[in-house]
Amino acid sequence: MLTREQFRKRVVRNSLFAPRSLGEAMKRLGFVQADPIRCPARAQDLILRHRVRNYRAGDLEQAYPKLGLEECYLYAYGFLSRDLWRVIHPNGNETLSDDERAALEVVEQHGPLHPKELEAHVGGERVRNYWGGFSRSAKMALEALQDCGALRVARREKGIRVYEAAMAFEQNATSEERFKEIVLAALRAMGATTRSFLLKELSHFRYLIEPPAERRRCVQVLIDAGRIRTDFVDGVEYISVADATVGRRSLNDVRILAPFDPIVRDRDRFEHLWRWTYRFEAYTPKAKRQLGYYAMPVLWRDQVVGWANTSVVENRLEVELGYVKGRPKGKEYRAAVKTEVERMARFLKLEDYRLI
Repeated sequence: MLTREQFRKRVVRNSLFAPRSLGEAMKRLGFVQADPIRCPARAQDLILRHRVRNYRAGDLEQAYPKLGLEECYLYAYGFLSRDLWRVIHPNGNETLSDDERAALEVVEQHGPLHPKELEAHVGGERVRNYWGGFSRSAKMALEALQDCGALRVARREKGIRVYEAAMAFEQNATSEERFKEIVLAALRAMGATTRSFLLKELSHFRYLIEPPAERRRCVQVLIDAGRIRTDFVDGVEYISVADATVGRRSLNDVRILAPFDPIVRDRDRFEHLWRWTYRFEAYTPKAKRQLGYYAMPVLWRDQVVGWANTSVVENRLEVELGYVKGRPKGKEYRAAVKTEVERMARFLKLEDYRLI
């Protein structure tokens, strides 16, 4: 049985491996969550900057067409390998609506299309989207075609997806085999978690295996086969991929983490390991926010000691720190904070910064 301190260090070290090339880091992670909010950069860039040598905001978007990656939904929307994309998608078009078939025909005929370009062919009236707001019907059709595997994201232009027809492939694996591979990929990306959290995050894959009991059985089969390990920490069972490599990276520094970084994304695990509640408050009314619009957890060694709110004002990075139990004492921490803020400024291609 691991102590909480031992487990906490393992979680951090497994995720914060030694920086490497972008392609190698994506292969090690397997999946990187994406988010459109840019504060001060998008989530995928904030996640990768800790794990890729000399990473700069926007590098993934620029290198994406050459890396053999796809944009897809695993336990969240993000970037993953083409092999995993083929596990997830049946690439079947038999359930398409008339609007979706029309959009697909246009993309197949004209090649990679921006949503605005598709509107010129099929129109673009405002329709209700998945979140209760409104989007253009052309954009919604493209997203639906991507969800079913008929289209893929060829590249992005200023953050906007440009779509092309996906290459057809034959799906030879069974639904159970596919679900097991998805389970392993999710665990490899997010790190150790509980069975309940994992299965909740993967519940949308019921199109592969409908009964929840059967999805639970698949996880148990992987445990019995030695592909998933179990650990008990304070009586809580955590599961993780059995072949995970524990990194040797020094923890003697400060890291400002994205709200969706694998280290902090599982909020129940976060509260168990660090004994306080972190909230993502971008969608919380301003008057009710306790931490800030895009407050990012601050990791010092293996402890998350507080949060950071950042902004770019007149081409200068400004960082305001908040703490759970007060600022850690000592020159070592102050120097580590300064180094991390300097790193973030370079990542944002800024020359000036200020700690508020």
